[in-house]
Amino acid sequence: MINIFSLPLGIKEYTTKDVRKIDFISSVVLEESELWGYKKIITPIFEKINSLTLGLKEETINKTIKFIDPMNGDVLGLKSDVTPQIARYVSNNYKNEKIPLRLTYNEQVVRSDFKQSGSKREIFQVGCELIGSSSIDSDLEIISLGTSILKKLGFNNQVVTLNSSLLLNFIFENLKPIKDDIKELFHKKDYQSIQNFTKDKRLNKNENVFINKYLKPLIQNKSILSKPLRTKIKESILRINAIAKILSKGNPKLDLRVDLLDVKNFDYYSGMTFDIAVPEIPETVLSGGRYDELIGKYGNSFPAVGLGINILPLMKTVNADQLGSPVVIVESNIIDNFSLSLEIKDFFTSQGFTSILSNRANSYRDKFDLKIKISKNKSLTLYDNKNIKITTFKTFSDLENEDF
Repeated sequence: MINIFSLPLGIKEYTTKDVRKIDFISSVVLEESELWGYKKIITPIFEKINSLTLGLKEETINKTIKFIDPMNGDVLGLKSDVTPQIARYVSNNYKNEKIPLRLTYNEQVVRSDFKQSGSKREIFQVGCELIGSSSIDSDLEIISLGTSILKKLGFNNQVVTLNSSLLLNFIFENLKPIKDDIKELFHKKDYQSIQNFTKDKRLNKNENVFINKYLKPLIQNKSILSKPLRTKIKESILRINAIAKILSKGNPKLDLRVDLLDVKNFDYYSGMTFDIAVPEIPETVLSGGRYDELIGKYGNSFPAVGLGINILPLMKTVNADQLGSPVVIVESNIIDNFSLSLEIKDFFTSQGFTSILSNRANSYRDKFDLKIKISKNKSLTLYDNKNIKITTFKTFSDLENEDF
């Protein structure tokens, strides 16, 4: 039988255990970022499509799910990324905020490229943005905040990789006929196949020279700083090397790498980019970079750097049963005991327990730490998490005097 109430492709339901994991991870990220001075912001679920896709390339715009506003016919879009919304907010509200501005968020985004990427269309994303500073200090701060967040989540072994979006964009601009082909190979880190494109008939003489002059030396780990590059690209590479040197000095145990050929998927990056991986998870869990030119597209320009964390891969490492406060079940099958049940519930809640009311007809079947059964004469019998009797109290007052 066909389920007519099935969910859209790439969208799934999340169980109560899933949600406990999502909430736990989100709370750790938000609490740590707030300790660093970042203030939480909430962005709209949807906006006018021109606001969400300003300055983006067509392939990125296609990731945005679009629909018509029945109120006025405007074309709207569901947010597929939070950073452009942050950019619009800062451009519109900078007079009401103090610059540099530190923002953090916890949002859900939806993308329409499920078939292409094989990933889920709905993403739970937590992020931090530092706006108004172009100094190397801001780069160091956002990367250090990322490593600190992951440590709080229990990931002490981290691999931080620094890269440059300017350099790769420079490569793609000079190899337009094969850009889409080699971009995919960059994602796969199949550099040998990229070198074979010197024989591609789509390339002219200058493009072949470019591969030999710039691309091959990069792939072979040779420096290209001595070659005629745009000033911004040279400055970006020098800055990345300086960041790597400072971070390594401050934390010698950090596994820090520079990979100038690593590809980032967002068009708005304008310099240093980075990602952080952990051995426990096969995919990158945190990434970010500078987007100094994005906010200016909305009117008022400010340099910015930020990071985003995809919560879903992190969920696999969290045990939901270990989250939250201990659970106490207050069980009674006598309606006249309801007031007493509430008193007991309030008592344990005040002690930091999760307290749940239950009865024998509809007994609580999930895991618990303590069960209290109320009898007809209002005596209280305590059971442990295996339903083994611990002790009995004649009255609630006797129980209150115990130390929990």
